[in-house]
Amino acid sequence: MTTSSLQEERRVADAIVDVLAEAGVEFVLGMPGGYTGSIFSALHEHPTIRTIQVREESIGSTMAEAYGRLTGRPLVVMGQGEWIAGNAGQGFLEALLGCSPIVILTEMSDGGALSHHAPYQSGTADYGNWDAPGALGGVTKRVMVSHDPAQAVQHTQLAIKHALTGEPGPVAVIFHSAALRGRVGPESKPRIYPTAAYLPRRSDAVDTNALRAAAAALDAATRPIIIAGNGVRVGQACGALAALARHLDVPVVTTASGKGVYDETDPLAGGVMGSFGWPSANELVGGADVVLAVGTKLGPHDTADEHPDLLDPNRQTLIQIDIEPLNAAWTFPADHVLVADAQIALDRLRDAAAVGRRAGAATGAARAAEALGRVDELAAPEFRDDAMPLAPQRTISILHEVFPDDATICCDAGENRLFMMHWYRSKTPGRYLQPAAGGGMGYAVPAAMAAKLAHPDRPALAVCGDGGFAMSMHALMTAVQEHLPIGVLVLNNGALGWVLHGMGEKAVAAGFDPFDHAAIARSLGCDAVRVESTSDLRDALKSFPDATRPFVIDVPTSLATSFREVTQDIARQRRQTGY
Repeated sequence: MTTSSLQEERRVADAIVDVLAEAGVEFVLGMPGGYTGSIFSALHEHPTIRTIQVREESIGSTMAEAYGRLTGRPLVVMGQGEWIAGNAGQGFLEALLGCSPIVILTEMSDGGALSHHAPYQSGTADYGNWDAPGALGGVTKRVMVSHDPAQAVQHTQLAIKHALTGEPGPVAVIFHSAALRGRVGPESKPRIYPTAAYLPRRSDAVDTNALRAAAAALDAATRPIIIAGNGVRVGQACGALAALARHLDVPVVTTASGKGVYDETDPLAGGVMGSFGWPSANELVGGADVVLAVGTKLGPHDTADEHPDLLDPNRQTLIQIDIEPLNAAWTFPADHVLVADAQIALDRLRDAAAVGRRAGAATGAARAAEALGRVDELAAPEFRDDAMPLAPQRTISILHEVFPDDATICCDAGENRLFMMHWYRSKTPGRYLQPAAGGGMGYAVPAAMAAKLAHPDRPALAVCGDGGFAMSMHALMTAVQEHLPIGVLVLNNGALGWVLHGMGEKAVAAGFDPFDHAAIARSLGCDAVRVESTSDLRDALKSFPDATRPFVIDVPTSLATSFREVTQDIARQRRQTGY
């Protein structure tokens, strides 16, 4: 039996904040504006919710996306309608395509009864207005428009529910001005019930027949492989993945967005597959007879435009695990589909499948080692060359050498992301993020801030190019103000590297004037150093985990290395320009 949660009348803004607290929301990110001011006021000195002011809305949405991916829990992004729909769109797009839960609370600036006469900033979609629901509808899982106070409270509850149910994602509530006026109470219609009654319950259901068939296929395999995607991270299933891989004695490769869900230094690790992945991973996938794909849509970048030398249903048995039925057997037909929570499905499959002992077959570690040994890219001279400006390979090798294994590393978009994805070996599962769904620049710095919110005791480092850093350097103001001592490693090559190398001799709008990013960071209240040698870089990376303020490391970086050096042969036919 569920009874009304309100025993007395409350301001609607206070009731909305009550809902967030009841749902366990820890942070609200944004900038007050429009009619959201009353909700921000209701957050004043709230005992369990920390309100963080961002200097521009995309910083809040990107922080929320990264937090949702790291923890599986939603944050709230809140602010005025047109800027939430416009400026914050990048983070929402990444969350929609990458399945990160976010709750978006905004408003219409509608002008009440005059909204049909196009008052200033109005977003009701009337003539002369802009369309707030339509604008947010393109980058969210669902949009709800509240016209009544009680409806506003219930929509907030439902937004949390929808953000977490099935395939997670961003869900928006747009408040009409009338919805934020007045009070709600025991007699409100519709009646307001406790938030817990709306929140999704984790299901441990797995189709028994499908599970047995999948286990039988794995038992009969001679060269099985596991492909792990971002859904393993969102589903908090990294431990379950590792346990199953060891039980089956099966190599694990990841998709680009799944990088970091498995220890890449483990004997069973085969690396990242796809167009810009590791040769070893593509070899292992292409040579497999049974493929277990977990939490991945198997998109074109991961499969080199569905190249049959990687995945081919005519010669391989595909088992697919996904929380969303539409994702399973979407890009490739699957022989066995398990629609379930990734962690639960992996645990059940481990219980159902036999221990990996295949007569006459090489062990999983031997298969991975053989594939890895065929191409030893990390032995190239660039990984030892101390000449300035540094090759990105040299910077990555030093990062791998001295940075703590348990730190969270957040990458940006552009060539620097490809270099990190290809050459950096992520160790502790769940501690590596990159924008591999929407792929927008400016991601790394706010993502590292979110990582620090999620796990204050762990170092968090943003790795970005100078182009991406320029897009989000103002986030450091919030990092200073909120005492978030993140690190930022800027690969400063004076260009949009991917664009410059793709355009070649006819490059346009691809280069930058020289800037001292360390000096800029110091002016914002950060600690910073401009690297002049590999010993400078090594010292800075060693000292960063003890920093009490944001710490920016500006590394002069060579343009001699391009995306073509990490483009796999299987993808070269189509990706001649690379962008």
